[in-house]
Amino acid sequence: MIFSLEALVLSKEKLGEIDLLVELFTPKGKIWSIAKGAQKSRKRFVNLLEEFNFIKAHLRKTSKGKFPILEKADLLFLPEGIRNDYRKYIMISYMGEILSKINFYGLFVEYFSFIKILFKEIEKNELISLLKPFFELKILKFSGWSPEFFQCVKCGYKPKKVFYLSIPEGGILCFKCKDENSESINLETIEVLRNLIEIPVHFEKLKKLEKDLEKSIEVKEKIFKISEKFFKYFLPFEWNSLKFLNLR
Repeated sequence: MIFSLEALVLSKEKLGEIDLLVELFTPKGKIWSIAKGAQKSRKRFVNLLEEFNFIKAHLRKTSKGKFPILEKADLLFLPEGIRNDYRKYIMISYMGEILSKINFYGLFVEYFSFIKILFKEIEKNELISLLKPFFELKILKFSGWSPEFFQCVKCGYKPKKVFYLSIPEGGILCFKCKDENSESINLETIEVLRNLIEIPVHFEKLKKLEKDLEKSIEVKEKIFKISEKFFKYFLPFEWNSLKFLNLR
């Protein structure tokens, strides 16, 4: 039985002497598939299985094998501009590592659509530094660990001027609920975090946020630290590509 679906190629590795094991991110979740003979006969796939290509994967289920067979693939989107831009490629590599390490349950179609739109926008736009916290906060949201920036995580009160932030508690606290793990945070920072976690993939809005922060370097640095702290706390993997991304 052959079935077809859109897929983002996340990685590939040699399997034996002639086959490739290909990791695909799809609207049905992640799928590992076997490309028979792909190491020796490149004509079948003609560089289609390079990292971050979007393809139409035609897969065949087998009665014995653990993984489906990738019979053929059609190219849907080639991120040529990303591969030719070092900073974009490092950003995409960080995203790809996250997609490869994290398993999501549910929301597959919505999540895949988000990734597809995001990659295409990165391809055609200049890289925005706020893309990193934007992506991290969105991943937390999809994984069910979305930080709460709108009301106190303990009592539900919505502070107007005085805010405290606690990573372990998962968001902001009011004055009455603050504890030894919380830190004071200003309204400007909270508003940017709210925007990042709420807006869809919209580069014009991200550009505007970036421009608004040109004179608020401290706030921008705070945003990066907060999103990364939340990300590492709730998704405690070792992110190898992050050390390169932080050299920007």
